[in-house]
Amino acid sequence: MISKSVIIKDTSYTLYINYQDDEQKRKEFNRMCQEVWEFDFEGYYQSGYWGEDCIVFSLFQEDKIVAHTTLSLFEITKDNKTYKTGQLGTVMTDPAYQNNGLSRFLLEYIEAEYKDIVTGYFLFANDTVLDFYPKFGYVPVEEYQATLKVNTKPSTLSSLEKLDLDNPTSLALFEEYVKNGYTYNRLNTKNVGLAFFYCYANLDFGFKNSIYYSKTLDAIIIYEQEESELTIYSIYQRDHNVKQLDAIIDACCTEETQTIYFAFSPEIEQATYSLYKEDDDITLMVTEELIDLFFDQKTMVASLSHT
Repeated sequence: MISKSVIIKDTSYTLYINYQDDEQKRKEFNRMCQEVWEFDFEGYYQSGYWGEDCIVFSLFQEDKIVAHTTLSLFEITKDNKTYKTGQLGTVMTDPAYQNNGLSRFLLEYIEAEYKDIVTGYFLFANDTVLDFYPKFGYVPVEEYQATLKVNTKPSTLSSLEKLDLDNPTSLALFEEYVKNGYTYNRLNTKNVGLAFFYCYANLDFGFKNSIYYSKTLDAIIIYEQEESELTIYSIYQRDHNVKQLDAIIDACCTEETQTIYFAFSPEIEQATYSLYKEDDDITLMVTEELIDLFFDQKTMVASLSHT
């Protein structure tokens, strides 16, 4: 844990960084998360998968948290080029402390601390702050989601087994594939900790019951089907040299499947792309260094990479 005394607009605060092992401060952070975002990080912490790529920055006055930003570090690979990027998330300020420059302080502090490490930043902003982030060089970019119409029958060559991550053997298998697997994602946003955040540590997100393993295809797929619509969230394939995305898709389909939605940017030519927003009032914003990741082709940040 790092702590620093800071003064912002003539008011004293204490900045705490990476303090999640401090139970009292973590409890206060979780309280604020629940009040603002209706989820918290306690399950993530207790899971043991909260790694060094998730860094919390919070301003406190005595024992009260008053402002916060989480920095998640990613390696984004596109066209064999890797970018070290940072995503800012769970940005929040206590209502009594708003308009005092606290979010600005945290954003500028993070960028200064990581200027030699991070190539560029991205975040998901709601409509109330769309005028705030451009002051720091962020610009809105459009995301596009890939869809496929199903015109083949489900595959009988590959059976899928639902993984129970409460089983230590299944958990170890999942960890191996997430760390090392090939993802078929054109905009590959690698952050192992976030996969466990969504799929293991937080039951409220529901993905813990959506994880399937195919021994035949040597792959783990996270997907959900609702009536005729299939959504594939992530794919992790052990062998990086075998290209079998069509077979993986077929294995996920049922007789009812008519449309497949991809919650990432799949390496597939026949997909149809349409403008995508996870929520109507949320916009992806990026710094100048990352604009080319989105402007030269239709793509999206994988849903399981959001913070």
